[in-house]
Amino acid sequence: MPYYFASDEPRVAPFNADDLKPEHAKSLGEYLDQVAKTLIEKHPADSFEGRAARTLREAVGVQIDALNDCFEDEEPETLEARKRAWNRLVWFVWPWEGTSGYDARQWRLVPHTDADDAVEGARRLLALREAAAQKRRAELEAL
Repeated sequence: MPYYFASDEPRVAPFNADDLKPEHAKSLGEYLDQVAKTLIEKHPADSFEGRAARTLREAVGVQIDALNDCFEDEEPETLEARKRAWNRLVWFVWPWEGTSGYDARQWRLVPHTDADDAVEGARRLLALREAAAQKRRAELEAL
């Protein structure tokens, strides 16, 4: 299903930033490079579309380089940078969801750096929901 029918944003991954490996960056980069190459081949270099395709290729290259810099270790700061770099690329590739070669299982937004971060996120969410439920109960009791 094309992205614009599925949701207003990319799907969330069932994995964390520490699960991402250089191979994931490579496959996403190769896919986007092929998209840009296809556009470059179809449009003259000085056309609006040709320029946009070259811009896409350059922007993706910069983002892939930034992501690849985040595989040197598993320190919290590095994992946070990996998460941010990966998610930027997911936004780049998302418009092609539903097309041939698009990896809908893998190219998703990563909300957490690791399992500990995911647990803390779940705790925060539960606390917010509990606070909202308590507030609602208090409002109902006041009626």
